Amino acid sequence: MTALRLSSYAANNRMSPHLHEDCTFTVVVRGDYQETIRSEDTEHCPGSMLFYPAGEVHSQQFGSSGSSKLIFVPTAASLEFLSERGVALAQAPHVRSPAITQLARRVIAEKRHDDSFSELTVTGLLLELIAEFGRLEKNDGHHIKPIPAWLRQIREQLQDEPEQSKTNEELAASVGKHPVHLAKAFRGHFGETMGEYQRRLRLQKAEVLLRKSKVTLVEVALACGFASHSHMSRSFRAAYGISPSRFRSERL
Repeated sequence: MTALRLSSYAANNRMSPHLHEDCTFTVVVRGDYQETIRSEDTEHCPGSMLFYPAGEVHSQQFGSSGSSKLIFVPTAASLEFLSERGVALAQAPHVRSPAITQLARRVIAEKRHDDSFSELTVTGLLLELIAEFGRLEKNDGHHIKPIPAWLRQIREQLQDEPEQSKTNEELAASVGKHPVHLAKAFRGHFGETMGEYQRRLRLQKAEVLLRKSKVTLVEVALACGFASHSHMSRSFRAAYGISPSRFRSERL
């Protein structure tokens, strides 16, 4: 695999029609956006994985929270493998799955960890992503149910105030749904529980504060909604394989 990058896009940004010179895969890891490709409008969110044939023109309109995407160029052997198994790459297919969310998250964690074994691990994970893409596409995984407006509202609540602690019951009541139905729908569409999603948003906010501010670790923890410095440290180390203090010291 070549040219792996994590790209971020501003809220409500519109990307005019453009194309890629190479065939590329894109995996959505945060936020959502609408895309127009081949005169068809599609919607993508975390867990979506898209293939773009070289020269395929497309445009994108990002949502209120912006978006982050893993983008990489597959090897010729990977493309040949998919084509030999009947995956219609020329049709610019796209799929969505909780498994894709989990694999993409592991790729990002490995890139952040960045030790002597990370490159090999990332290559293996990208191959797993390609295999999952092929399996889903062959099983009509690209026929994806749209995200209900009420579920989009819940996600936006969590995105706007990740540091706020709201119970499943409170969130469900805000959209008139049963808590069990909300929990099942959220995990089914986004590949993680609401608690996991909120924790990830808090860690992303903590990462920004650690990079760009000089406030104490205790202040970072409280600003991001963690109960204490130790609570944040445990979550941060579990996600990134490094303590917040070491993360900050290595980036100063």
